[in-house]
Amino acid sequence: MGQQVQRRTPGPPDRQPDPSWSAVAGATVRLWLQRHHVLGDAPAGRRRRFVVLLCALVAMALGAGVTLAFTRNSDSEPAARTTSGSASAIAQAAAGRRAAAAWLVSQVARSTYVSCDPTMCSAAQRAGYPVSQLVVLQSTAPDPLGGALIIATPAIQNQFGSRLASVYAPLVVASFGSGAERIDIRYVPPGGTKAFESQLPMARQHRIEGGVQLLNNKRIQASPTAKRQLLAGQVDPRLLITLSAIAGSMTDKAQLELVAFDDSSPGASVDVPLRGAEIGASTPAALSTVLKFYEAQQTDYAPIGRPVIVKDKSGQQVVTVFYAAPSPLDPQPGPLGVGSS
Repeated sequence: MGQQVQRRTPGPPDRQPDPSWSAVAGATVRLWLQRHHVLGDAPAGRRRRFVVLLCALVAMALGAGVTLAFTRNSDSEPAARTTSGSASAIAQAAAGRRAAAAWLVSQVARSTYVSCDPTMCSAAQRAGYPVSQLVVLQSTAPDPLGGALIIATPAIQNQFGSRLASVYAPLVVASFGSGAERIDIRYVPPGGTKAFESQLPMARQHRIEGGVQLLNNKRIQASPTAKRQLLAGQVDPRLLITLSAIAGSMTDKAQLELVAFDDSSPGASVDVPLRGAEIGASTPAALSTVLKFYEAQQTDYAPIGRPVIVKDKSGQQVVTVFYAAPSPLDPQPGPLGVGSS
């Protein structure tokens, strides 16, 4: 118990053929309409204005696709960059984009919409993130809405200034680079910053209560590290729910052994829950139950990547499991798979 695990981080999937740039146009138009409440049954008197607006949005989205297509095979700086054009600064900026894109591919579900500037979106596409899920933010965009995450490159930070955090995207879920070239990946809550911050204390309290329930379960043993993380409300609610379900399915005298919880997100805010877990068990059959349980999940509780069994430095076998970013304040209801030993 408590030994450091040599864990396997979910890797990028096989590259898929790029969809047509109409996918970019469709995603941009659809997300804009949804955010600005334009979709719906328009009265007859407003239909003509709606058609004109839609045509303008299609042109804008196609322009975004063309921009992204032209930047696909280049890693040049955005035109709006005001920092030094030295070779070292350019190399640092390019390295930050590659790191951010690699994190996106390995840590974010493919169904998640992600907003980014054209150059960053191009880097994300080359890394393997679906182009249909990328919302390209042009320099004329009035707001950064459209995705559940936004990749805040220096260009995006300069474009929206302090409003990016204070109004739209309060939470940093990962950060890459430093100084003027730093790139933050931020969560964009549906209700904006104020509503999100008002919900944080209650969400943390719910996670603490879930942690206490796990620690009081006779089927669960926790290392000092895992116990401290649970009592601090640091654990993703999807892990709290699934671990409780697994413990409830245990037979005989088998027990779960919670080694530690962790995350693969550098620079994340302290308010970001830990999305990964290292889970042991008292018997090989119980460990198999843990693995099969997570492999059976198909909905909100399906991990990102494949859960695997590895050995820690002491030779103990543990299951490593990771959930996709961003963590939900409250997970959506969905069926849980049932593992068996």
